[in-house]
Amino acid sequence: MTVTADGPPLEAGVPPALLERIVSPLLANACRYAHGEVALRVHRSPVGVRIEGTDDGPGVPPAFAGQLFEPGRRADPGDGHGGAGLGLPLARRLARSTGGEVTYDPGHAPGARFVVTLPAG
Repeated sequence: MTVTADGPPLEAGVPPALLERIVSPLLANACRYAHGEVALRVHRSPVGVRIEGTDDGPGVPPAFAGQLFEPGRRADPGDGHGGAGLGLPLARRLARSTGGEVTYDPGHAPGARFVVTLPAG
């Protein structure tokens, strides 16, 4: 895994435990589906802190992208990977509770990119 932080030290305006609860499901999915590369990039954005998690896995099927954040939904429940389809919806709900957001970038290829935006500390 590669972790990159651009610029001066950043601090998200959320408690560390909450930050972990938001980012962990994205990293777990990236590690689960990656062929070999997972990257996390953190930088300042106009609204606070932006965290981008990318992997080189199969990506999200376009037909499923609209359901990514629905609790209990998985693109392919028979793919041999664990999970109940609850991590992404929880991450988004927690980020939104702080004034942030979790989104999926359908234009990223190959693999997947998820973006977390949070207020700065």
